[in-house]
Amino acid sequence: MSAPRTQMQSMNGKRPCIQRPQETHQLPSQHEDLIRYIYDSWRGPCVLYYSENEPNPKMKDFRPFNLEAFWGKRLVQNITRTQPSS
Repeated sequence: MSAPRTQMQSMNGKRPCIQRPQETHQLPSQHEDLIRYIYDSWRGPCVLYYSENEPNPKMKDFRPFNLEAFWGKRLVQNITRTQPSS
């Protein structure tokens, strides 16, 4: 005859929680380098200005357009048209 098996019962009739040992996970050095780069890049503001060394031949006939001035002139025209003349 075998000895009776002991059963551990937790309170409230629930199964006991089994804690697994936490694994220490080593990250690859490439991953660590990327994280360090992102962290360092986002730490503070940085202003970069783009300038081309050689002019683009497709842009030789380009004339800059001042959109703010255009909308300002249009607004003034609309206001002066809608004013009742006395």
